[in-house]
Amino acid sequence: MNAPTPLSPFRKRVIVALTTTAVLCGAIGTYLYQRTDVTDAIAQRWHVEVGDDDAPLVVEKVEQAFAAINYDISRVRLGQGVPRVLVRTIPADLGQVPEVERRKDLFIGSVLPLVLAVNEQILTERVRIEAVAKKLKFQEPLSNDDMAELERLGKIYEVIEDDPDDHAPTVDLATVNPAEMVDELLLRVAPLPVSLVLAQAAEESAWGLSRFAAEGNALYGQWVWNDDEGIIPKGRRVGETHSIRAFRDIYESTLAYAHNLNTHRAYKNFRHIRANMLNAKGVLDGRVLAGALSKYSGRGQAYVESLRTIIRANDLGVLDRAVFSDLQKIQTTATAEPETKPL
Repeated sequence: MNAPTPLSPFRKRVIVALTTTAVLCGAIGTYLYQRTDVTDAIAQRWHVEVGDDDAPLVVEKVEQAFAAINYDISRVRLGQGVPRVLVRTIPADLGQVPEVERRKDLFIGSVLPLVLAVNEQILTERVRIEAVAKKLKFQEPLSNDDMAELERLGKIYEVIEDDPDDHAPTVDLATVNPAEMVDELLLRVAPLPVSLVLAQAAEESAWGLSRFAAEGNALYGQWVWNDDEGIIPKGRRVGETHSIRAFRDIYESTLAYAHNLNTHRAYKNFRHIRANMLNAKGVLDGRVLAGALSKYSGRGQAYVESLRTIIRANDLGVLDRAVFSDLQKIQTTATAEPETKPL
């Protein structure tokens, strides 16, 4: 009797996402994607929240919170789970920390749980799409609920546009082909490599020390136009209207960044390379995928090499394997290879 084929790492992550959907439904602390006005509230369960009062967040408070829950990036690199800790802002006095590695660990420790939470949300959405894809594969009829879910996610991920006059939709809702919709959604609704997200946050915010991070929780340097709440860059020419988008907290900033990579036409090649990587290997390589982000910055290839250097120099690649501590047991159970007994 042949042993069952082991699951790929990506399929394992999808199983974990499906297993934890019920957990997410009962979560506390609700945050909205500010990407479109058609999205549902996204609930995440945070065991600890840091910086939820009116006083400026300081390094001492973050370090005390991390110590209380035994959260240490060096241990995470060795396989320890990541606690569900929400740090709302970068500490105001981070730049006063003299030790470079200590500053970096504080920054990584603050952003890492946010990245995992965003990927967790994306995976729960992907599970729904894959359920529809399975029906299509076996030529099963789609229910009204299936079509409604495709429409909902199609709008969230901008496959369908509410206003065709404003921007031509990728798929015309009136003549939507479910298979076409699913194919496009599977390209867009996929997780991001943790190492790459952390590297871009570090690069775009100067490891949390930039004015944009301090004034608007902007970790990823996302531009907006004609936005009265945006942060005006120094040296902006007369007549220009772009600014850096500001956010309520760095979690919202991370959500918006992920949505940008998963929807903007400039990153279409990124999404195709990611899909091929998942299909071929089941895991994502942040250093390779960085090569598809030359359009993220006017620096082009120099920007790509900077991201790769950050990933390599700070050993971020190992964090691609990081998971929430409360999911480690679930993941171990869900992904264990079936036991085979001799005949």
